[in-house]
Amino acid sequence: MLNQNGKGPRKDRNSLESSSPIEDYKVMISIRFMTVSFVVCSLAAFVVGQAARFILIEGPRRALIAQSIQSSMYNKLNEPKMPRTLPPPIAKEGKEIPNTVYTAKNFDTSRTASSSLLIRKEEVSNQSYQTCAANSCRGGAVPNSNERTSEDVKDDEEHLPAGQHLLVDMRGIEADFLNSEERLAHAMVEVVNEASLTLLSYHCHTLLPSGVSCVGVLLESHVSFHTWPSAGVITLDLFTCGSNCLLPVVPIIERLFGLPASPEVEPKIVWAHKLRGFRNERGPLQMWDLGNSVLGMMDMEYKKEVVSVQTKFQRIDVYDTISARFNTLEEYEKSLSKDNSYHSRNPELFSPDRSVFLGGVVQSSKKGEHAYHESLVHPALIAHANPQRVGIIGGGEGATLREVLKHNTIRDAIMIELDEEMVSISRKHLPDWSDCSDLVGSAEWCGDDGKSKIYYEDALNWFVSRYQDENDIRDELLDVIIMDAM
Repeated sequence: MLNQNGKGPRKDRNSLESSSPIEDYKVMISIRFMTVSFVVCSLAAFVVGQAARFILIEGPRRALIAQSIQSSMYNKLNEPKMPRTLPPPIAKEGKEIPNTVYTAKNFDTSRTASSSLLIRKEEVSNQSYQTCAANSCRGGAVPNSNERTSEDVKDDEEHLPAGQHLLVDMRGIEADFLNSEERLAHAMVEVVNEASLTLLSYHCHTLLPSGVSCVGVLLESHVSFHTWPSAGVITLDLFTCGSNCLLPVVPIIERLFGLPASPEVEPKIVWAHKLRGFRNERGPLQMWDLGNSVLGMMDMEYKKEVVSVQTKFQRIDVYDTISARFNTLEEYEKSLSKDNSYHSRNPELFSPDRSVFLGGVVQSSKKGEHAYHESLVHPALIAHANPQRVGIIGGGEGATLREVLKHNTIRDAIMIELDEEMVSISRKHLPDWSDCSDLVGSAEWCGDDGKSKIYYEDALNWFVSRYQDENDIRDELLDVIIMDAM
C-alpha cells in the first residue's frame, strides 16, 4: 500500500500501535522561566496600555488645553518681564524696627512672584530704609538677633496671647487694579502705614491667567489678600496682636482698595471684626450686642460706623446696619432712586437701622426706640393725676425727655445726665431721638424747650444735695421719677 505521496507502503495505525510502545511525553518548565515570562508579559502589557492611554486620552486632552490657553497664558509667559516698582515697607517715624531672622522656602516661581523686605534701618536723619530682593541684599550686615540687649526692648504694653482679626470682602472693583501686583502692593503698604503698623516684608504672586495673591508679615502679625479680577472681587484679612483697635482701618481699606469698576456702580463692602485669643478682662468689643451681633457678623449686607468715642465715663458707639432679616441692601438702594416705586415713596421703611451702644450694650435703635421710650414714660405719667415736675435719671439720647414733653401738664422736665458728651453726640448723630419740632410751642431740640432743665452731674449726688434732709428740702418735690440709665 502506497502512502499519499506515492513513495512507499503506508503503515496503518494498528500496525504502529502493535509494533512498539510509545513513551509518555513530559515538558519541564523552570521557576526562573515562569518568573521571567510573567515579568516580560506584564511589562509588555503596561507599555502597550500606557501607549494606548496617551494616544487615545492624553494626546487629545493636551491638544484641547493647549488650544484654550494659547491666546492668554502661553503668550503672557513669553512676554518680556516688565520692571516693577514695588513700594518698600516703611516704618513710621520714631518706631524701632526689631532684629529679626528672615527664613523662606518656596517653589521656583520667579516669573510670577516678587517680594520686598525691610532689612535694615539706616542711621540717618531722613529715616531711610534699605530694601532688597528676596535672594540678594547689598549693604551693611543685619544685626545678630542674639546681640540685642534689654535696652533695645522697651515696650510698656503687656503682650497677651490675644489679637484682633479684621475680615474684608469687596466687590465691584476695577479689574485692572485687581490684576496689578504693583498697584495692589502700593495700596497694602499705604494701609499698613496709615494704620500705624509695621510691615517687615511682603510676598506677592501674579496668577495666570489673572489674579494676585499677597501676604505681608507685620511686626504685629500679618496682612494678606487675594483677587478675582474678572469678578471684581477682593478678599482681605488683617490680624494684629497689638492693643490698637482695627475698626478705624475699615474706611482706610475701603478708600485704598475700593476703586469702582465703573463710575455708576459703587463698590460693596462686607466686613467683620473678631477678637481672637485669650484676655484677662472683658471689654466692650466682647459684649454680645456690639461685638458679636454687629461687629462679628460677616453676613450683614451693610454696616457702617457712625461714631465711636471714649468719654470720661463710657464708650459710645453708633452704627448703621442693614440685616437680611428685615431689609436688603438692594431695597435700600432702590429707595434712594427717583423712579416713583414703592421703595422710593417710602424710604424710611428701607433705610439702615441706627443703633447706639454704651459699653458694648445696645441702648436703643432707630426702628425700635419709639416703642421703648413711649412704654417707659407714658404709663407712669398717665397713672399720675397731675404730673407737673418730672425727673429723668440718665436719658442722654433725649428720647425720654421728648416723650415727657408731650404731656401738657408738665411744668418742669428735669434730666440729670452724668455724661455731657453723650448728650452732644446724641444731638448730632441721633437727631430724631430728641426732635420736638412737632410739639406746639416747643423747640427743634427738646433740650431747648422752655420746660427742660438739664443737669450734667451724678444723679445720686443731685438728689442727696436737695432731698437728703426732710427738714431742709432745697428744691420742689418731683411728681414722677423715670429711670433711663444702665
